[in-house]
Amino acid sequence: MAKSSKPQNIYESEVREDWLDRLARFNQHFGRFARDAVGVLLLAIALMTLLALTGYTEGILLTPLAELLSLWFGWGAYLIVVAIGYSGYAFLRHSPTPLPWSRLFALELAAFLSLALLAARGGNSLLRAESGMDGGRVGWGLVTLFWQVGTVPGTLFLFISWLLVLMVGFNLWALLERSLMKLAGEAPPVEARDSAPPEAEKEAPAEEKKEKQPRKKSTPLPPEFRKSLKVSEHQDKKPAAPRERDEHLPSLNILLTDQNTRPDERTINQTAGMIEKTLAEFGIVATVIGFRIGPTVTQFAVQPGFMKRAGSATTTEEEAQQIKVRVAQIASLQKDLALALSAERLRIEAPVPGKPYIGIEVPNSHTSLVRMRSILETDAFHKIGTPLAMALGRDVSGQPVVADLARMPHLLIAGATGSGKSVCITALASCLAMNNPPEDLRMVMID
Repeated sequence: MAKSSKPQNIYESEVREDWLDRLARFNQHFGRFARDAVGVLLLAIALMTLLALTGYTEGILLTPLAELLSLWFGWGAYLIVVAIGYSGYAFLRHSPTPLPWSRLFALELAAFLSLALLAARGGNSLLRAESGMDGGRVGWGLVTLFWQVGTVPGTLFLFISWLLVLMVGFNLWALLERSLMKLAGEAPPVEARDSAPPEAEKEAPAEEKKEKQPRKKSTPLPPEFRKSLKVSEHQDKKPAAPRERDEHLPSLNILLTDQNTRPDERTINQTAGMIEKTLAEFGIVATVIGFRIGPTVTQFAVQPGFMKRAGSATTTEEEAQQIKVRVAQIASLQKDLALALSAERLRIEAPVPGKPYIGIEVPNSHTSLVRMRSILETDAFHKIGTPLAMALGRDVSGQPVVADLARMPHLLIAGATGSGKSVCITALASCLAMNNPPEDLRMVMID
């Protein structure tokens, strides 16, 4: 019988995965601090090199380094200082979009061509280059190579090459293209697609920009599934009457107002009809009897219907039994409804507490940003009547959600990543600052 392979090879991949996991965890926890440390180190090196080149400081390492840089790069040694300093700044900035390799290579090539231009300006003298002037030995060597075709043609070719490479490195081609199109009286292709003027485009919120996108064409629903629900403005959406505030409290005018983007009647009726049609395809009779529009989702009230079940062979059609649709039957079709409605996520509340229907929450195509000012101006917030009132947001139907911090002296805010813990803490601190004068408010925040 053939011998089996060595057992340690079976676990080799697991050991490698554990090592990679540990490396990933280390980078997750300490990667940002490592980049900060590298950035500070590069800035310190750039500063010390600059002081050594200018003669303001000397040392066992700095003096030979300055002499070496001046010998080979001449006045271009200061470009190295700029490059090191910018690298440190880039590490500290934590930019999510690093500089492309093509532009980085172009900038390096432009730096070498700059050394050649400095050497050409000084007459390409080797004596000046070895004295730390012009472009140093590197610049002298490049100019000697370019001047093989002649002094004037070589210098002209060198200058044109430097100019073109510099435009690529600093991405000046796009700026030149826009300038030429403006001189020609033409608009860029992207701006031509927008009918609004540039000023209005800058001031338009993100929600309004999304509404400009063309609406996807939907398949017409059968007549039996077409709805005629009406979208009426909620009472709480009306502008709240101005309330008198203490002169020592900050004015509410420093806060932004809501920018409501409610779904229109066509979208509401189309979604309601699709819900009924999808349930009917699975043999479930149900009717959408209403809806509640919230900032991010719209809850459709679905009332289960009755299904006819034929009796035995001796039972006539008139004696057929009617059976109520079970709630679990609708709740089990959550993924099928999400697929039919093209929704990223869909939640079914079966049933809605205290209501004779099931709630199907469908995400809105354009979410509304809930501002704190609209909550502070509601009657629900003022009914609390305490300095420790909190504005938490709005529920699924758009109603304000408020709380009294005095009734919860021990508060724990927990949740998954991206669930809004930091936003909740910010809203809590802002409410305390908006409703208490400085002499009464004492707050300690530890991060």
